[in-house]
Amino acid sequence: MLSTRTRFLSFLLLVVVAVSSSAAETLDEAVEKHIDARGGRDAWEAIESLELTGSYTSFSNIEPFTLTRQRDHRIRFDSAMEGNSYIAVYDGEKAWSVLAFAGLDWAQPMSEPDFVAFRQEIDFATPLFDYKERGIEAELIGESEIDGTPAIAIKLTRPDDQEETWYLDPQTYLEIGRESQGSDFGRPTPQRSFYDDYRQVEGVKIPFYTETQWYTRHRIYEVENVTVNPEVDEEVFAFPPSTGMSELASLAGSWNIKVEHRDFPQAPWAESERSSVIDSKIRGGYLQETYVTKDDVETVRTLSYDRFRKVYRLTQISSFASYLDIQEGGFDEGGRLVLTNSGTGTTLDIFGMTLYERLSIFDMAEDSFELEQEMSSDGGETWNVLSKLHYTRAED
Repeated sequence: MLSTRTRFLSFLLLVVVAVSSSAAETLDEAVEKHIDARGGRDAWEAIESLELTGSYTSFSNIEPFTLTRQRDHRIRFDSAMEGNSYIAVYDGEKAWSVLAFAGLDWAQPMSEPDFVAFRQEIDFATPLFDYKERGIEAELIGESEIDGTPAIAIKLTRPDDQEETWYLDPQTYLEIGRESQGSDFGRPTPQRSFYDDYRQVEGVKIPFYTETQWYTRHRIYEVENVTVNPEVDEEVFAFPPSTGMSELASLAGSWNIKVEHRDFPQAPWAESERSSVIDSKIRGGYLQETYVTKDDVETVRTLSYDRFRKVYRLTQISSFASYLDIQEGGFDEGGRLVLTNSGTGTTLDIFGMTLYERLSIFDMAEDSFELEQEMSSDGGETWNVLSKLHYTRAED
């Protein structure tokens, strides 16, 4: 018979072996258990899009939110902060945001620290599902804890060397936390996220509660509804056109121009042809036209919208006089964009006269538009059309 001491040593050996076996769990095994806990690869691969709605808490204020996800990692988050719009979007290549609560009520590229933090949210489920395909390095840290809760830790290092650590429940293998780099409005800061209230939706597990903490700040996302495979308009991920410029987007491109011109009101019209290129710059917020007349006069025009003064502004300079003319205006009731230098201080003083110019753009279509140039020598009381230009899009 075995002595009591021998039996105790044998039991102790079995415990050591069991613990060693548990500790020897591989990274691949832990990841597969996590994927299975979330519903399995097959169930997730049947999902192409998700829409989550619920409440979003920031600065102690609660606002509704909508989170739209695509399998290709595109994501859009719509909510508010302090009663003003907050939008964050990743279009598959770049990220942009609208921070109306900070007085920036137009779309702008996301800052690098904000993108580093936001990028962690683009994963359709978690990055453990496809970290290898995306060039993310993973390391199994093993037994650990987060906020005093036991966990299995997995460290991820992204291709740009940014690191984050995911914490899995050792019993369920669902994620319970994450430590990563966050951003406090463009200022990098350590960040912790916590996940809870998992519910099954269409065969997959989704956390209905997420809390993110950094410094003394915290944000809470509480999901109320999940829609699986909703139809998603691709445009919601696209960087929106600059304020006031979407109406002019069709002007960009290469053009053939039929020109009708006269030097004074009673003169007969002379016809000529030329070509022009209108370039769209600064994400469509600025149009620049370059052309040369039959008299070898080179002209450069720009057209933009001043969101603060609610006015369109055109500048033009030519090799004829080499001075910068500035015209301002807006759309009239007939849909014509009418701009003039009558109030900008850039009138032309020549031949003993002060000449005012007015330019109108109208009948804008995808393949054509019209432009008229008028002149006034009596302070803008009467106007005479001196040029009529018919733009037709040039074939590639």
